[in-house]
Amino acid sequence: MLDYPRPSPAQLAAAFGKPVPDLVAPGVRLLLCGINPSLWSAVAGCHFGNPANRLWPTLHLAGLTSRRLHPSETEDLLAAGIGVTNVVNYATATAAEITKDQLRLGRERVVATVAQWAPEVIAFLGLSAYRTAFGRPKAVVGRQEEQIGETVVWLLPNPSGLNAHYQLPDLARVYGELRAHLDDLAENRPPGVAPS
Repeated sequence: MLDYPRPSPAQLAAAFGKPVPDLVAPGVRLLLCGINPSLWSAVAGCHFGNPANRLWPTLHLAGLTSRRLHPSETEDLLAAGIGVTNVVNYATATAAEITKDQLRLGRERVVATVAQWAPEVIAFLGLSAYRTAFGRPKAVVGRQEEQIGETVVWLLPNPSGLNAHYQLPDLARVYGELRAHLDDLAENRPPGVAPS
């Protein structure tokens, strides 16, 4: 595990607008889709790059990872069948700096990523961003009726500490509902058939 220091103000300022490469590989069952990379993520070169981000304990408490991972443990995340992308691949200090037009354009990016890697589920981490990008103003947390190709769409709360509506136990519960869905898919897959 890489233990990197907190980025300096100068490093954070220099990271504005930088992309973070998608974390994807063949066999990814779950593709997490953030809104856009944070400045810390752009400096660190990995998604949800701040080790204090609530995504990491949430994934563990929900049973999606066997232990709490550090953002740098990308191979371990992929080994758990989880990849990460963003609607907009442009680092900002807060997601509020992303425009509605950027979110709508980002939809095409997400659809192309799903078509290329064919995860079983894509989970959008942020209600407002999903609602805007996909034109679903009334979408709520949970499985969506809409799919992207054969990929199931799930909507989850953003794990950011700025999201005061969901505390860690609440996040673990709703992310755990997604884990249960993935478990059901695995149990109902015919023997010898690999995940798509």
